[in-house]
Amino acid sequence: MDELHPHGRAAAARLRQLVPAGAHAYSKAADQWPVTAPPLLARGQGAFAWDADGHRYTDWFAGLTCCPLGHAHPAVTAAVTRALQHGTAFQLPTTMELEAAETFLGLVAAGDDMVKFAKNGSDTVDGALKLARYATGRTLIAKCADHPFFSTGDWFIGTTAARGGTHPEPAARTLDFPYNDTAAIEHLFTTRGKDLAAIILEPVRFTPPDPAFFARLRQLCTQHGTVLIFDETVTGLKYHLGGARALTGVHPDLTCWGKGIGGGLPLSALTGRRGLMELGDHARPLPGRPPLLLLSTTHGSDTVALAAMVATVNEIAATDALARAHATGAELRHTVDAVLAEAGLSGHIRLTGYNCFLGIETTANDQVNAPRLKALFLTEAIRAGALVRGIFYPTAVHTTEHLELTTQAVRHAADVCARALDGHASASSLPAATRRPL
Repeated sequence: MDELHPHGRAAAARLRQLVPAGAHAYSKAADQWPVTAPPLLARGQGAFAWDADGHRYTDWFAGLTCCPLGHAHPAVTAAVTRALQHGTAFQLPTTMELEAAETFLGLVAAGDDMVKFAKNGSDTVDGALKLARYATGRTLIAKCADHPFFSTGDWFIGTTAARGGTHPEPAARTLDFPYNDTAAIEHLFTTRGKDLAAIILEPVRFTPPDPAFFARLRQLCTQHGTVLIFDETVTGLKYHLGGARALTGVHPDLTCWGKGIGGGLPLSALTGRRGLMELGDHARPLPGRPPLLLLSTTHGSDTVALAAMVATVNEIAATDALARAHATGAELRHTVDAVLAEAGLSGHIRLTGYNCFLGIETTANDQVNAPRLKALFLTEAIRAGALVRGIFYPTAVHTTEHLELTTQAVRHAADVCARALDGHASASSLPAATRRPL
């Protein structure tokens, strides 16, 4: 692929000399993508992205799912332009903060009373845990072991393979539990309930939530005074406008939001019930307790990101954008399933999860193991112009044209995978599976 990306390869090499790993998020680093992936992207429009060498791709990840309306959506661009013309940073709260809070609590975090905005998901997750510890006087945190990422904080990173440089004590106060396992969560509360400050999990990933599990989890948290936190950094603005928590049948005490809420601009949010969130008012500490500095971010209130959020949420609500995205996902699933069946791959490659967020799973045979089969499928799909890395994220701006181009790319990838599974590829010619650092 070097001959296809001469400018991109050279620029990426220069970037890596200036930025550790050549990326500001580990999931964007070159070792997390197939070798056919473009080294650097230059611009995006709708559901297309172009690399530094001018090649166009059908984008199925939308900026790590940060762009639910696609790249450079006119409504978002117009809102950002207006905000820029009126100033972006002020030394006191602004009217934009009031509009943003009312919009977010009214249309997205319905049922919650208060919100704090910040810039990334780790900030709001860590703030939620700090708030839970303050409210309960406890220090233990339990996280869902089946969910891949919660925070850059030591409490989480210290439990992973990438724990270098972290302090061991926060990680030692972090416990695990499996998703949808009622017996496990009951055992956790039986043995450690009096010490649990918070339970944190994503409401859904690719496996549907079990209503009985969530009902029991809500009951146990209430019974033991443990704060229930949903991390909707990824799931927000995908399953429903009000998030994936609607799928669980229960309402958490606190919810963390991020990724797509800013319409492509950096924004995260922590929402919750008033009794908890008001503890974050540093001027009103609990009696006999020091004040809590919940979240203090200079740029959490910048008018540009807040304006982008208001425009994004209003556009989604006004145009039924999520329903259209789900319909696109259903059509994509049907088409991909048909192509895989045609290639004889139904037992080896399949799409999982909801139509709004489709995972790619692979099954091995004697010729190719599952991780390398997935790597081969992604490598060839990208080679053919579909920019996908393990997840298809349909949006309202994916059109028939994007689906047709992706069908061609998937057909090419399926043909290559079928030949490999039939033994027509040497082990040395197969791409290595991506190794995640966490």
